[in-house]
Amino acid sequence: MRKTLLTFFISFCVTGAFAQEGLFQFSKIYFRSNPFTGNFGSFLHHLLNDPSLLEKETQKRTDTSLFYFSGLYKNYNPFFFKPKKVQILLQEASVNYGNSLANDTIFIYQLAAYADGTEKGEQEVKREFEKIHRVFNKKFYNSNYEDLTNGESSGGVHNYFVAYSALAPATTIWTKLNDEFVLNITLRFKTSENRAVLAASLYNP
Repeated sequence: MRKTLLTFFISFCVTGAFAQEGLFQFSKIYFRSNPFTGNFGSFLHHLLNDPSLLEKETQKRTDTSLFYFSGLYKNYNPFFFKPKKVQILLQEASVNYGNSLANDTIFIYQLAAYADGTEKGEQEVKREFEKIHRVFNKKFYNSNYEDLTNGESSGGVHNYFVAYSALAPATTIWTKLNDEFVLNITLRFKTSENRAVLAASLYNP
C-alpha cells in the first residue's frame, strides 16, 4: 500500500484567473488535518499525533528517501457511505513540470476510503465520486475527467484546477485495488515559509 495510487495523481494544466476558495472548502470538508489551516508545522503535528489514527507508519526524510506517513482512522468518515476502512497518507514526491526547470518536491496528501469488492461496493464509491463532482465542480476554475483502466478493472479520475497553477491541486478517483473498491481524494501542495501553498504556482515558478 506504500505507493497507493500515487502514479495516477500527477496531472498538469495551465489555468486562468479564479479564486481558491473551492480548494479551501474541499480540504476543510474531507481532511481532518487540514494543511491550509494555520502553519504547516501545526498541521503536521496534528496529523502525526492524531489519537484517532491507528497503525501509523512514518518514514522521515533522509539523503536517500523522501518523507512518508500513513495511518488508519478508527472513527473518522466524511463520506455518505460507510467504508470498510479509511486511510490517510502524506508523502513527498519529486515532480517535473515538463519544462527546463529542475525537479520540484511536493506533498501528495491522500484520503482513501475502501469498500467491498462487490457490485454494492462499486456502486457506493461511484456514487460518492459523482456526488463530490456535482458539489465541487463549479467551485474550481476548471476540471477534467479521465477514464481509468487498472488491469481488469475500470474507474475514473477528476482533476480540479485553480488560478495560476500549472498543477491540479485536487483530484478524486475511484477504482478497484486488491479486490476492494476505493475512493481516493488527493491534495497536492508544497511548503513556503511554513505554509502550505500551491505547487507549480505561476507566480513563483
